[in-house]
Amino acid sequence: MLKLRRSSFLLTRFPGVTLFGAYHGIGKGTVVKMLKAGHKLSAIGDVDSSYEEVMRQATKFISACYGYPNSKSLSEARLFVCAKRNGKGVTSAPKLSAIPPTTEAFQENVKRAQYQAIIWRSLDSDDVPDLDPENFGWKKDMSTKSLTPVAIPESVPLAPDYLLKLICCGCSSQNPCSKRCSCKSAGYPKCSVGLFCACYSVGCSR
Repeated sequence: MLKLRRSSFLLTRFPGVTLFGAYHGIGKGTVVKMLKAGHKLSAIGDVDSSYEEVMRQATKFISACYGYPNSKSLSEARLFVCAKRNGKGVTSAPKLSAIPPTTEAFQENVKRAQYQAIIWRSLDSDDVPDLDPENFGWKKDMSTKSLTPVAIPESVPLAPDYLLKLICCGCSSQNPCSKRCSCKSAGYPKCSVGLFCACYSVGCSR
């Protein structure tokens, strides 16, 4: 029972907490059910646990919450959930919030959960670990002197290249590209060449 309570406490650093990504449709009832089923999270908050073990336990646990405990990654669980919710008889696509995050986004979320859980577990100790938050899913914003969460690593594209090339904006010479430009909002370095972006016919201001 003590182990269950401890794991339940650590899981408040996981689903349903605003500091970390909440998982749509997964509440504390599901969490407790998974813990009782034997799925472990003992590595979360353990400063001596390896990164690989933390990710292995977290992946298996959250995949189990979505009904696919044998998934090798969250991206694989995401595919299974999406396929199920787009199956025969389904008339509309599922909301993105209703399917698991990609592996890359999930890993950053787990890093932040691990960071806070380690600190909380060490509060009754005189030797609180000196951790660099930038190694745990955070990025320093020098302009605001604050930490901002990393959604996905900068080296990971937001979408496959062939999809990014289809992004188009409605900017024109009368309404030049600005902060509201959809290409800019998507993080695309330039507006699409050719027939996609209207601003290219008059000269893109980016």
